[in-house]
Amino acid sequence: MLINSLLSLSLPVYSNNINNRRGLFMHKVKLNAARLLGAFLIMPSLATYAELEEVIVTAQKRAENVQDVPIAITAASASMLEKTGISGSDELTQVVPNLQFSRQVGSATPFIRGVGTKNSSVGDESSVSTYVDGVYYSSMAGSVMDFNNIERVEVLRGPQGTLFGRNATGGLIHVITKDPTHETSGLLGLSYGSYGELRTDAYASTGLTDSVAIDLSAFYLNRDKGYGDNITRGEERPGEESSSLRSKVLFDIDDNSSLVLSALRANRRSDVGIARQAAVGTTATGGGTNTGDYQDINTNQEPLADTSTDSFSGKYRRDFEHFELISTTAKTRSELNYLLDQDSGPSEVVNFYIRQYTEQFSQEFQLNSTGDGALQWTAGLYYLNADAAYDDTVVATPSANIGVDSLQETTSYAAYAQGSYDISSATKATLGARYTKDKRELSGATTVGSNVAPFTADESWTSPSWRLALDHELKDNVLLYASYSRGFKSGVYNTLVVTGSAPEPVDPEELDAYEVGFKGDFLDRSLRVNASLFYYDFQNLQLQQILGGAVFLFNVGDSEMYGAEVETQYYVTDNFDINVAVALLETEYTNFDAGPVISPKSSGSGNEQSFADLAGNEMTRAPKFTSNISANYRQDTALGEVNYNVSYYYNDGFYWEPDNRTEQDSYDVLNAEVALTTKDEAWRFRLYARNMLDSEYSYYSQQSTFGDFVSAAPPATYGVAVRYSF
Repeated sequence: MLINSLLSLSLPVYSNNINNRRGLFMHKVKLNAARLLGAFLIMPSLATYAELEEVIVTAQKRAENVQDVPIAITAASASMLEKTGISGSDELTQVVPNLQFSRQVGSATPFIRGVGTKNSSVGDESSVSTYVDGVYYSSMAGSVMDFNNIERVEVLRGPQGTLFGRNATGGLIHVITKDPTHETSGLLGLSYGSYGELRTDAYASTGLTDSVAIDLSAFYLNRDKGYGDNITRGEERPGEESSSLRSKVLFDIDDNSSLVLSALRANRRSDVGIARQAAVGTTATGGGTNTGDYQDINTNQEPLADTSTDSFSGKYRRDFEHFELISTTAKTRSELNYLLDQDSGPSEVVNFYIRQYTEQFSQEFQLNSTGDGALQWTAGLYYLNADAAYDDTVVATPSANIGVDSLQETTSYAAYAQGSYDISSATKATLGARYTKDKRELSGATTVGSNVAPFTADESWTSPSWRLALDHELKDNVLLYASYSRGFKSGVYNTLVVTGSAPEPVDPEELDAYEVGFKGDFLDRSLRVNASLFYYDFQNLQLQQILGGAVFLFNVGDSEMYGAEVETQYYVTDNFDINVAVALLETEYTNFDAGPVISPKSSGSGNEQSFADLAGNEMTRAPKFTSNISANYRQDTALGEVNYNVSYYYNDGFYWEPDNRTEQDSYDVLNAEVALTTKDEAWRFRLYARNMLDSEYSYYSQQSTFGDFVSAAPPATYGVAVRYSF
């Protein structure tokens, strides 16, 4: 009854630009999803149950049971990531409802509930923030991560403008890595799969003294074969190589204080792969056409992206009588170099050779109340300084160059506080606020041949953000909550300007979010059902479009979105559990005058641009319906425990651009694996399959006046793996 009610309330009548076929299809999908989830809820009690694991999160800057937090959160523990085969941040869509995650030229572009940032302009920051161990990563190039020493991942949906603040308009992804322990432990892992993919990872932790512990984690991946061919060059697309090395040192200074120092070095060299015409029958500026094979590309250069990330941080924690102090200091540098053929043809008509980097320093001081009083509070100060530089050369012809060099410096200050008060033993009110001041300074020069045109500009913004929430515990393990929050994303300059004069900055984004939710554990904590309904009122959404060979940032007047999410976990027996998540989403630009429209030329090559009122169109990367289902069965044998896991993800499709011309069709992804863990838990052997249906879908797509380009997601892959733990 609960699931059917949520689904029936969540979606309105379809807008006129959605055809009847799609509307009928969506109705059937929602009806079947409601029946499926309803079946789980009314399933009769079985003889034995396993109890759901308790996941502790820090979504409110303090350790809490995820079921007690009045926020829509998906928390994936290391064991959950392992059994579902999730090895990187871009695979979290398999377990997180309403999360879209794609990759473009070495950068991560997550979207939550239709809110995200596609912009490739260095210095711009994602509307879905990425944190690692409490440290904010301002560069989107640094947020593509491989998981190899993870404790858990927390994905918070909805604005997190109070406690996390920094541009978390749509939500945030928080990766928490393992801390060293004094007990000696570790693991060694090796896997080999399709396209010559070799993956190794290692982790070790030990105590050096009674008060000092250290760990070291290492990761290496090499795929020596590409997923397709480069038709123009007559060769195979390049593969991928990535590595990372992370170390932490824990100092137990005394009974009341500790210090954790962390260092990371990560590198990735990957195929850009966005040099293929999206539509059959169209022609790119350089003469490139659709290859006919989803994984093949047309480019006169080997399209590669090299990324590197260096990060150093220190977290000091001290307990006082009534509160604790946490100081987090971090310095991070991310660099991205890539080569991109935008004309998709055999000649050097428009090639991009790009180098960009971001250096940032951040400092946060945080105070948390301790004890069991009726009032629990958190307060803090935050500082960020980031330099983002861009060095670009566009080869129009072999003898004519257009170049852009720019530097954008960001300085940000913020103060925040949040308190939760127990109105009664069952009801709690939460009020939080944050005040942010940002300053952006832009300098650089545009070169056309031998002509150099310098430019400078600066702008400042201030904005409050807040959160109000009320939650009520109906009974043990059942929570109702309602919240209203304001999210803020800073204004920004376009560092890809090619006009020779400083551009005007785009205005800050503001998002008002209204949400009601439900969290409940039933059947002796063998069944968990979490659900939420939300409505967003969006002002000044920041978008990017390539027009006339230049990248432009602009604001959309107003947008709105609303939807529903349901997550269930059910231990049918001690050995069999099922996880189901369903997400519904409706989005619309409500005020979008003079929006860019890119369409194929009636004759000749490339696309032509025009402008039109796009109000009423759907927002980008916002599928109306997504779902993920996984089933896990454990069987005891003479050799040890055998684990069977199958996961299925369905996406109803979405539009890539605001003019709603290029569309990602609906697609599904089926994964499976079988693993054997020996009785002493020292060895684990695994067979895995990814995208078993060999579904064709895209990580990324871009319309431009040069043509339409996509980046294809990986095809079906298979492999074997072994791991030794000690």
